[in-house]
Amino acid sequence: MLRTEKILLKNMHKLNSITVNPDQNYVAFFLTLACNLRCPYCINLYSQDRKLVRVSTRKMSPEDWIDAANRLVLRGDLPLTFQGGEPTLYEGFYRIVNEVKESIKMDLLTNMSFDVEEFIKNVPTWRFTREAPYASIRASYHPGQNDIEDLIKKTSRLQKAGFRIGIYSVLHPDPKAEKHIQEIQKRCIKLGIDFRTKEFLGEWQGRLYGTYKYEGSVDGVVSGCCECRTTEVIAGPDGNVYKCHSDLYDSRDPIGHILDPDLTADHIASFRKCRHYGKCNPCDVKVKTNRLQIFGHTSVEIKNIINGQRSGSGVN
Repeated sequence: MLRTEKILLKNMHKLNSITVNPDQNYVAFFLTLACNLRCPYCINLYSQDRKLVRVSTRKMSPEDWIDAANRLVLRGDLPLTFQGGEPTLYEGFYRIVNEVKESIKMDLLTNMSFDVEEFIKNVPTWRFTREAPYASIRASYHPGQNDIEDLIKKTSRLQKAGFRIGIYSVLHPDPKAEKHIQEIQKRCIKLGIDFRTKEFLGEWQGRLYGTYKYEGSVDGVVSGCCECRTTEVIAGPDGNVYKCHSDLYDSRDPIGHILDPDLTADHIASFRKCRHYGKCNPCDVKVKTNRLQIFGHTSVEIKNIINGQRSGSGVN
């Protein structure tokens, strides 16, 4: 069924609620994959030769995103996260934030390129406020791409306005970059800013970095088959729902649409066959903390792995 037909059905029939299952750890709307930065290690580009050439350019309207969010039934400890790309580049961002039902708590992953005073004027603090072991607004620092002085200034201003915000940065394996990040972290902590580092994922100077649960899942050398299921609900810019980030960034094999009247959490969480094992996105298979900051979680669960053919030879 075409996306336009699905939206027509949405207008004809009331959308059923999607009650997220207890073991589903994350819900994210990728409002846009557009970004004003050009980080060479961007995880969105991991399996695409550093070009978002396959990503669909179609976008949902603010009205459709609001309808999609309003059908969600989330636990108190599970927010709806906006990310991308840079989600605040989406023209309807402030409308969505303000018109989604109040029971939905929100998180924001951002590079803070937005106008802080405009943000404070248009966003109520309660929308991004909840009890959690980490900040609801998580700003990313990318050396050489955005300015740390600007980030610190904006972070301090949002803190004073009542928002809970922290800065995150990838701990790059380059010694100079690593030292710089550690120095900035110490400085921010002294300023009362929560600054945390994240593990570098992917290749650098011929070495694969990251802690992965499934051997051979991200090296791209062998393309195999498996069955996998997601512990997340992730919707791309056009509203398509995917079983993993690799499929999302490659606009590949959607498992439904966020406006499908009959979409359920159980349908999203089902095991499905995949023929792209070996080309997984690192953030899907890395061992990390869950929303409660308990280590040992992965975004996908994989079983029945059959390592097959060399990359480029195809798998039937």
